[in-house]
Amino acid sequence: MIQTTGIYHIGIAVDDLERAERFYTEVLGMKVEARIQEEGARLSRLKCGDADVVLFKRPRPLGRNSLKEDGITHQAFEVPPGTFDEAVEFLKKHGYYHDGPVVRASGRAVYFFDSEGNYQQLHVSK
Repeated sequence: MIQTTGIYHIGIAVDDLERAERFYTEVLGMKVEARIQEEGARLSRLKCGDADVVLFKRPRPLGRNSLKEDGITHQAFEVPPGTFDEAVEFLKKHGYYHDGPVVRASGRAVYFFDSEGNYQQLHVSK
């Protein structure tokens, strides 16, 4: 058995790196830590609280429906208490909203699509 101690980063594949970086910084408030191009790979390393999110440029666009193809696979981003309802309204106003809010023992969640069509979640703890 391998004993893991945490997550080094979350990787998200994107069709358009610049567009995705704008979405994750301007919509979700993440901060760009680095832009890297090496051995044919392009990526942006972003800071999300104490965690790292890395946007990886796909070699070629997929042009597919991620919810239909991947099911409910997603990343879940935590938002501060008191901002959840505003965040939901923002997602609705800008056309990113998909479903929710869902109430669970852990808190409330809403689902949305990022600029690249990836299915994502916002969560607020109880």
